[in-house]
Amino acid sequence: MKEQVSSTSWEGSVIEGRLSRNLARYTLLLDKIATLSQVDKLSEVIANDYAEQSKQLSTFVQESQSSLNKQSRKLELQRTDLTTTLTHFHETVSTISSSNTRAKAIHDDIETVDQERALVDKTLQFVRDVRTLKNNISLAHSALETKDYLVAATAINEIRNLPDKKLIVSEFAKKVVPSSEIPEEPSILIKNWCKELTGLFQEHFMKATRTQNIKELTLMFKMFPMIGQDVLGLDLYSKYVCDIIADESRKIMSNSMENSTKFQGFFSQVLLHLFKIVSTIINDHSKVIATCYGKQHMVHVMEKVEKEADLQASLVLDIFIETRKLDRTISDINEWERLQKNNDRNKGSNQSDSETDEEAQQGSVTSIHDLAVLIVEFSQILQNWSMYARFYSVKWNEFTDLHPDILQPPPPIADGKFALKLKQDGILDDFQVLVLSHLHRSFKNSIPLEELPSLNDLITTVPLSDNDRNSYPVTSVLDDLILLVRKNLISAVNTGQFELLSSFLNEVVKFFQNEFLVRFMQNKFKSLQSKLTPNISLKRYIPKGEEQSSASNAYASSRSVSPPANKFSPLSRFTFRGAAASALTNIQSNLQAVVADDEDSILALHHYLIYLNTLYLNKMYVHRLLSIEILEDDSQKILKDNFPFNNDAAQLQTLIVNSEKLVLEQTDKLSKWAVKYLFQNILQNKVRNLLAAVFVNINPSNSSTSNQKNMSRDNSAGVNQKNYITSIEDFEDLSQINSFNNKWNQLITPYRNILHKEAYVELLSNIVGYIVGTLEQRIWTLEFNELGVTKLDRELSLFIGNICGLHYNLREMFLKLTQIVLLLGLDDDSFDLTTGDIKDDFDGTFDWVITSQKRIKARSMKIDRRQ
Repeated sequence: MKEQVSSTSWEGSVIEGRLSRNLARYTLLLDKIATLSQVDKLSEVIANDYAEQSKQLSTFVQESQSSLNKQSRKLELQRTDLTTTLTHFHETVSTISSSNTRAKAIHDDIETVDQERALVDKTLQFVRDVRTLKNNISLAHSALETKDYLVAATAINEIRNLPDKKLIVSEFAKKVVPSSEIPEEPSILIKNWCKELTGLFQEHFMKATRTQNIKELTLMFKMFPMIGQDVLGLDLYSKYVCDIIADESRKIMSNSMENSTKFQGFFSQVLLHLFKIVSTIINDHSKVIATCYGKQHMVHVMEKVEKEADLQASLVLDIFIETRKLDRTISDINEWERLQKNNDRNKGSNQSDSETDEEAQQGSVTSIHDLAVLIVEFSQILQNWSMYARFYSVKWNEFTDLHPDILQPPPPIADGKFALKLKQDGILDDFQVLVLSHLHRSFKNSIPLEELPSLNDLITTVPLSDNDRNSYPVTSVLDDLILLVRKNLISAVNTGQFELLSSFLNEVVKFFQNEFLVRFMQNKFKSLQSKLTPNISLKRYIPKGEEQSSASNAYASSRSVSPPANKFSPLSRFTFRGAAASALTNIQSNLQAVVADDEDSILALHHYLIYLNTLYLNKMYVHRLLSIEILEDDSQKILKDNFPFNNDAAQLQTLIVNSEKLVLEQTDKLSKWAVKYLFQNILQNKVRNLLAAVFVNINPSNSSTSNQKNMSRDNSAGVNQKNYITSIEDFEDLSQINSFNNKWNQLITPYRNILHKEAYVELLSNIVGYIVGTLEQRIWTLEFNELGVTKLDRELSLFIGNICGLHYNLREMFLKLTQIVLLLGLDDDSFDLTTGDIKDDFDGTFDWVITSQKRIKARSMKIDRRQ
């Protein structure tokens, strides 16, 4: 239909276009008419056009009318179809309306039936409950007459648990339930029975507690909730349990109090036994309470039990403080610290150290041994409390259905008397005072007992491997220190008290810094440095009285094995076993040098090296003590087990890491200072003398006459030339570098045998830094030919390999020297003739550490290059 309409409109537009064109043509022709004949022709044209247009218009009108008639017929047919569809729609709507009416009627009928059924069920349930009520009243009445209290309580409990609580007071029950034998109303009857049974159960419960009839006691306890006396039953049970705790505590204290002062650890055992009783009660009796009363009622019992446990634990703690004379001990410790401060101030005064030490000892009544025993018992008391607090908190969350991500102490623990006593009465502060006093006094006493091992067996030109040694030589003070810190750290960790351990860690850091590193180690180094002379050599120490006997037995002793030492232990005092044989000539030269050198200086150097090892071993010990034993031991999980509350374990882990970092940083500063002093004052002159004969040309006769005028003597050697001109005859001559290597090994091997690996690397790093600076200045003053560059490359490679060994990080310090040699060995084609520097394409292949000007200068050092 759309196509027909568009066709008609198109034909109409065509006709209109033709008329417009004809009219325009007529207008043009009319303007051009000049004669009558032209008018006739125009009139004839117009007539023809009119006839043709009229014919086309008639045809168009006929076709348009035909098309319109067809469209009208189609519309009539569509209207007829639409009328039929509308009729069907109205029929369907009528049917749906009828169905809705019928469905509503059915729904109303179903609702009526459901209501009637619910009423019938409710009535039936009511009748059943009334029957249950009547049966149980009869059963309870009979049971009370026969004194079968369990049956009576069970019947009453079933009545109390009826779904309809108003049933017992309903009019129907009042009329149906009473009988001739039981005329009372159900509500009044049940109330009287519960009151009567409450008194009976309470009386029997108290009697069972006095006679310790556990069976009768348990029975009575189970029946209290049956008659609605849950709170009374729990209160009686709580009182019974608390009496047990108090009786057991008094029994333990009374039976053993006479020997408590002799039995160390007595009070910690009493407290542990007390907490075991409470834990057993909570574990075992919780099953009965959860079954008869409900798990949520266990919290009520735990609160009452914790109050009694707090009371008894506080009593034990008070007796411990009084019996062990803790206040007196703290007072003595404060007095001892005061005397120590006076001792420090009196140094240099007329009063001698021995007098002040004696005065300090007299002021201290408690011996170090007794103090250590007291700390152990005190730590165990706090540890027992910490374990009990964790157990109690877990059980509390279990009975209250709490599942927190982070365990927190419940109010009975956090706000209990024992916990408040620890904080408010300064008990934790007292423990901290005891621990720190034991640490300081024990360390101070270990210093006069210091033992230093002998280094004679290690002073040899034969390198010793790890298999030849059991340990590094260190002072015994370090072993004593680590043992003391470890012992007191264990006591602090075992307490489970976050404040104690965090405070102890801070004090340990101060102790290492002030007492060990500054007052002991730094003073030792300073006193030894005043005894060291620059020309001293590392030789065996032989006192004057033993020189002759040592000389006669020198060869024999060089082949003997050193005395056995204790097995290596991470925290035991290190000793060294196993000596390497040395040549007879070296021994004789050492013995001669001993006579020449001052024995005190030699011994001072020995001690200096021992204390250097002590610093580096201290770093290893501290790391092992804190990180490995506490943090990295996954099997024990020390922090998580001892500090379960809040986020204490994570905070302590961070604190331990930071404490270790501080100690290691301070130790590292002191060790680097000591190593630097050793190099600058003992080894630097010796290394300078050794370097005087290397990388110089001592055969000037092999040089050309034109090059000899550029030669001059090196200031440090006196005979070394500034030319490195090598001929074929002396190209293979490596006597200079071999001689240096032999002398270097004789100089450095004893240090490598004695020093800890890190100490030796630090010392070697100082030496290499000096060597690199010295050789760089020397090489820039030399001139080379082709063979000289190749020889220099060989000698430098042997030189670096012998000095650095397997310490490849030290080889990087020679990078500038090796790049200078590399530049000298490049062909002339690798350089740009214009700039004198290497070409750009070659420059990108290396990470140069020398500037462009230095590279140009390096090329100018080669005399046989292409100009």
